[in-house]
Amino acid sequence: MKRIAIVSALLAIIALTAHGCCCGLPTSSRTSTSSSTSTPTVPPTPPPVVPPSMPPGTPPGTPPTPPPGGDAIAANMAARAAQFAAGMVPATPLARGTLATSATQDFTFTFTAGKCYKIIGVGGPTVTDLDLKLYDTAGAMLQQDIATDNYPVLGLSQPFCAATAGSYRIEVRMYAGSGEFGLQAFTTP
Repeated sequence: MKRIAIVSALLAIIALTAHGCCCGLPTSSRTSTSSSTSTPTVPPTPPPVVPPSMPPGTPPGTPPTPPPGGDAIAANMAARAAQFAAGMVPATPLARGTLATSATQDFTFTFTAGKCYKIIGVGGPTVTDLDLKLYDTAGAMLQQDIATDNYPVLGLSQPFCAATAGSYRIEVRMYAGSGEFGLQAFTTP
């Protein structure tokens, strides 16, 4: 904030000087020692202001980087839940895992018949493509998100509504990249 105030003050002084206003004296009281040809002064361009939690060059809409020692998976899940599951509440705790490229890991979530859910996966900074598949209690695949991103969402266009109560399997696949990921289900309150 101090940097912005200093840059603003310097720009104001440069602008006043360029327009003949200096030190509160009227223009006619000033003496000029310059020659008859003058070059207009162009104020310097201030550097772009970047919030302290965002590194320079970060694209707009990128979730803030947690402070050192912070939980990147939890921060990313909170951002994606706000984006894709607004108005919903967590139905499961945040599940976590670590996978190598092309590896899979299964999770089992217990869903209630008639309740509707969205299931969100998030990858850490070294995960470039994470995929999710949802299987019902009989083992049939119901939905999948295999888009090229590191935040797959099952039930994105329409929440998944459980036809029967029971254990549903979610397969997480590390399609590209490797590292930590998180998985959580959300439901209507």
